[in-house]
Amino acid sequence: MFRGWFIIYAWLCLLICWAEPAAGQSNAPGSTRLPAVIIHNAEQFNCHLDQIALNMQEKTLCVFKHEGLINAHTIKERSVWYDYGNAYKATIYPQQIAEFTFQYKDNTRLLAAHFNPALRPSLSAREQQALETAQQLVALWIRPGMSETDKLRALHDGIINRSRYTKEPMGNVCDLLLEGRGTCEAYSRTLWLFCRMIGLPCHIVYGHAKEPHAWNLVRIGKRWHHVDATWDDPVNEDAPHLNTLSHRYFMLDDAQLSKGHSWSMGNLPAAASKNAVFFRKNNLYFTDDAALWAVLANAITQGHGSIEVYMAHYESDDSLRRRLQAASYQIPALQAVTAWHGPAPQQSGVVHFIFENAGTPQPADMSHLDFSRGVMVETRRLIDNISHTDLQKTWEEISNTATTWWEQFLEWLQALWEWVLNLFCEQEQP
Repeated sequence: MFRGWFIIYAWLCLLICWAEPAAGQSNAPGSTRLPAVIIHNAEQFNCHLDQIALNMQEKTLCVFKHEGLINAHTIKERSVWYDYGNAYKATIYPQQIAEFTFQYKDNTRLLAAHFNPALRPSLSAREQQALETAQQLVALWIRPGMSETDKLRALHDGIINRSRYTKEPMGNVCDLLLEGRGTCEAYSRTLWLFCRMIGLPCHIVYGHAKEPHAWNLVRIGKRWHHVDATWDDPVNEDAPHLNTLSHRYFMLDDAQLSKGHSWSMGNLPAAASKNAVFFRKNNLYFTDDAALWAVLANAITQGHGSIEVYMAHYESDDSLRRRLQAASYQIPALQAVTAWHGPAPQQSGVVHFIFENAGTPQPADMSHLDFSRGVMVETRRLIDNISHTDLQKTWEEISNTATTWWEQFLEWLQALWEWVLNLFCEQEQP
């Protein structure tokens, strides 16, 4: 009996929520209630979370339709809560009715205030300062005409270049933007905020990489990619010269990242991109040495301190050292390569080359190189020079040597023939 009255009461509450707001009520930003929505799948629920987060709503009431395993009880475990809140409370009612109450993170509050200045007074003084810093940095790093990949790279590189990783409890955007230090959560929250500010879909992923860890999923075009800005900001005690910005964990697919990371997919989108897609897009993916030597020589000639490439034919450090030394006889600029950091032996992967030009190696910020037509034209020119100019000289030397030897051989053969003739002629005389 009691259960029946409770169900009737829940449905009456639902009908009231669906009804038009009465006089004096409002669904404006900052109010605590939105009309109830019907949820058919996790993607719809995530979109609804995004809507209420950008309006700083504290509560939402949802009705879940049975489709597979999507319902009010399982949606709690399968949604991307970490994009928005530090904590939430879910009250489950009968008939698949659920009420969610949120406590938002600073990255969500900053994003809401960025798009709706009316919400800015709700920020703390520290958050308002962080928002101003974020807006200034985005305006500085993002330029008209940049592709989505270039925008993501600019945000990724910018965050790393002005930040330092720490294990101290500094996991907020404000920590990273105002103090210049933060944990992996601070890195992932900040990249999430910047991506969302410029319209790039982004999620925060919580998993493990030797220890609890956080990184991002970002959509470029129609494909999702993993981006781990924390691991691209390395601290290498054994090789301090390699403590530079990296793109080793930039735009990876699920299979690539799973070699060192683990996470629960839940309802997160799958990342299924082409292997080394970032390096392929920037013409830094190499399957042979000739093209690689040309790009290295070009970077050295331009005075850069380092460069990252993807070598599909990497064998081992010793093998690369021998091949590089042999190539330096033909391309003297390659003698400026002082060190590199590559993948495990017999594996393909990212190789970070360090040059002696810069003294103290500069960050491997690839935005300072023109990776489009300019570099490829220069690369092709160098390859052509190697293939034609040098080889032509070598061939001319071989030809000249062979011609000289052949002429000498013919002279010797003629002398031998004359000697034989003279010998027979002497024998025939009486």
